[in-house]
Amino acid sequence: MPNLSKRPYEEALSVALQQVDNGAQIIDINMDDALLDGEKAMVTFLNLVQAEPSIAKVPIMLDSSKFSIIEAGLKCVQGKCVVNSISLKEGETSFIRRLKSVRCSVRPLL
Repeated sequence: MPNLSKRPYEEALSVALQQVDNGAQIIDINMDDALLDGEKAMVTFLNLVQAEPSIAKVPIMLDSSKFSIIEAGLKCVQGKCVVNSISLKEGETSFIRRLKSVRCSVRPLL
């Protein structure tokens, strides 16, 4: 995905549409950029993605090392999604508890 601190959301949406048109089976969305309000950017972009039928038909992968950004995405995304790049530095139990607070099930891929 393009760096959203330098390009508008519409351009990133265009890239996502191109990826789907070229056969992408999942769209990976990462908002870990020091110049962004990651939570706000995640919600804004997910709302745009979900409003575009051609993109919305493809599953979403929320990708962030910051749980607050993942949480914002989980509260926004419709249906099931995949979470990538999680951090367990606070421990697995803490992470699972936080996921359950946003009504998520955990299926680790080893």
